[in-house]
Amino acid sequence: MKKIFTFVCLIMMGMGIAQAQVHEGESAVGVNLVYGTEIESLGVGARYQYGVLEQLRTEVGFNYFFEHNHMSWWDVNINAHYLLGIANDKFYIYPIAGLNYTMVDFKSELNDLGEENHVGLNLGVGLEYELDEHFGASLEFRHTIIRKVDQGVIGLGINYKF
Repeated sequence: MKKIFTFVCLIMMGMGIAQAQVHEGESAVGVNLVYGTEIESLGVGARYQYGVLEQLRTEVGFNYFFEHNHMSWWDVNINAHYLLGIANDKFYIYPIAGLNYTMVDFKSELNDLGEENHVGLNLGVGLEYELDEHFGASLEFRHTIIRKVDQGVIGLGINYKF
């Protein structure tokens, strides 16, 4: 996974990438379908994005992964995206960097075995396509670096901008 992330970052730096136009103060809310590589389960998420500068936006998100192998998992993320336009004014690529808080709950068929809380770092890359003035679709990969339970998260989402 780290080799793939490094390769994507090198491609981004090598391309003649145009600047994206994100309006300062623009907000967006979105929902996403996610897959976690450590829990090996699908999940759902919600997020809020805010344009801080013309190319920089922040994001607060929550993901809940469906129980798998007697383990449930949810996380909260605070990320920054630096949008770079490619191909045309509707298609963007962006690196992702941020913080993560993860809660993992272990269960057996008879009782609750305990829970673990973790704080980690997010690194990743995303693609976004503006469907129209208000809607956008995104595909993201982020790797959450946590001391014990690193997890890759692949997400497919839709946003509403206002």
